[in-house]
Amino acid sequence: MVNEIRILFFIGSLRAGGKERRLIELLSYLKGAGAFNMVVVCTEDNVHYPHFFELDIPYVVLKKQWQKYDPTVFYKFHQVVKDFKPDYIHTWGRVQSFYALPAVILNRASLINSQITSAPPQIRKLSIGNIIDTVNFRCSDIILSNSEAGLRAYAPPAHKSKVIYNGLNLNRFSGLPPEEEVRAKYRIKTPYTVVMVASVSENKDYGLFLQVAQHVTALRKDISFVGAGWYRENDVTYKKIIRLSEENPNIIFTGKIDDVESLVSICNVGMLLSNRNVHGEGISNAIMEYMALGKPVIATDAGGTNEIVHHNENGYLITDQSVEGIATLVTDLIDNPEKCQEFGENSKKYIAENFSLNKMGREFETVYRDAVALFLNGSMV
Repeated sequence: MVNEIRILFFIGSLRAGGKERRLIELLSYLKGAGAFNMVVVCTEDNVHYPHFFELDIPYVVLKKQWQKYDPTVFYKFHQVVKDFKPDYIHTWGRVQSFYALPAVILNRASLINSQITSAPPQIRKLSIGNIIDTVNFRCSDIILSNSEAGLRAYAPPAHKSKVIYNGLNLNRFSGLPPEEEVRAKYRIKTPYTVVMVASVSENKDYGLFLQVAQHVTALRKDISFVGAGWYRENDVTYKKIIRLSEENPNIIFTGKIDDVESLVSICNVGMLLSNRNVHGEGISNAIMEYMALGKPVIATDAGGTNEIVHHNENGYLITDQSVEGIATLVTDLIDNPEKCQEFGENSKKYIAENFSLNKMGREFETVYRDAVALFLNGSMV
């Protein structure tokens, strides 16, 4: 048994996001497990999670001179690897995996690649991104995806690929503030609320969310629709959201918030509408949070979403339903509290059994320890 495993984690930043949250959860688990010597390397000094600093894990920022592909990062990262001498370099992104390749080769380090976090409907074979992915996968010793759909979409070498589902620290969902306080903070005045936690980007279908919200709120005054997530000031969709929210008090947009758990806890239904033309989810952290808080889910059947949302068991999967059809699913749940509660209880149970932090952490730990044994035996691919 190896007493201490040295792991260098490489990610773009620790801003609010799915893979960033997942890494923070993993670091928390590994810190508690002991026997791991870790350093986190980023190319942006942007930490959205204060808990990271409480972990007291060394943190290195490689300042970029160019906004996107910066060749100086290759050398800077190599120097960090040379000084730290990790057993593994564990990358969390396409660009980070690519930046790591010279250091992997020159230092004979083992590369664990966690860049697969989505499941796009189609991949252009001759695109720069796909070419980089092919090189990354070829040079990786182990490739990890957070969904089966992700492996199908990117098709990395099967013999060195594995799925590890996201894990949630369920302690995040205890000790939340009173409902009245949260309602007052976000100006929610209706008895029922539908929430969609998602960034305003082409990957998410906020346009459809707004159409459903307009349709329902035109018929009923007892349901609010709340969107929460990162946005760009000059984004056309964001401007439309703001305009509609000014016209309709039951359409609310909070922007990026730090208390997602509190907001979701006071809502009745969690929604995630994705743009299936360009994006397939891996396993959405937003959906996991809805489910951990016992909420039924209405979500687009895109990517790995059907690996966590089971139609008519813990929510509804959207395929080609109309705005009116989706609105009916919303009101059906609101008007049938027994079904809403049943779906919510199924959601909560499924998270506890399949997406706990301990389960995810143990699976990563097994990968690290098994890979060390293979490396020592000269069997790494």
